[in-house]
Amino acid sequence: MPNVEFRANFTWRNDLLWPASLYGARVPAGLPETSVRAPLYISAAEMQRLSPSRTIAVVAGLTVADFSVRFADMQQQWRTVAGSGGPRWQFQGGIVYWDLAMSLYVAEGFRRYEQVLVTIMEHELLHVLDERGIVTDYMAGQARQDEYVRRYLAEGSPVDDGMFRNWFRGTGFQTWIKNGIWAPEHNRRGEQRDSGPEWQRYRERIDSLMRSGR
Repeated sequence: MPNVEFRANFTWRNDLLWPASLYGARVPAGLPETSVRAPLYISAAEMQRLSPSRTIAVVAGLTVADFSVRFADMQQQWRTVAGSGGPRWQFQGGIVYWDLAMSLYVAEGFRRYEQVLVTIMEHELLHVLDERGIVTDYMAGQARQDEYVRRYLAEGSPVDDGMFRNWFRGTGFQTWIKNGIWAPEHNRRGEQRDSGPEWQRYRERIDSLMRSGR
């Protein structure tokens, strides 16, 4: 049977490092400081447009993750095999990447308040930690339980040409994994971070710092 390996790959819209230690910001355990990227500053209107939340009048920060699936070498990893009824394709093994393109935004109006910026960044870094955790730890185990991953990747069952073109060379498999495994956990962790007592304390701290001009 083929040996399939899942790996996470991260890219950032803004690849400039953010020196958290210089700001006195706390980086959550499990997130290397060298992975912390500087925020992109955008208008309040643009922040509202990008934010999935419609319950907050002013969105201070936002972490956006775009998930996709990629075979490391499609030509080498899929080969045609003999069979009746036309060409069939079989997975030969290798690396499948969970690609995560990330952006971290801060509303422009908060930029000049250093302690507010630190507070926003500390909260957004928790979202970054969650996003990394999903693709580095959570998804491989979940994917191996998926019927299509098990049948066509782990067991190497051949697929007909139409399914191969639409599902694996096309976007069908990616959509299946994204909607069935990644998105539910992405939404769950995001909603958990942005609710409850910890979220309320975060909002109250921003309000307090803004009133004091910090």
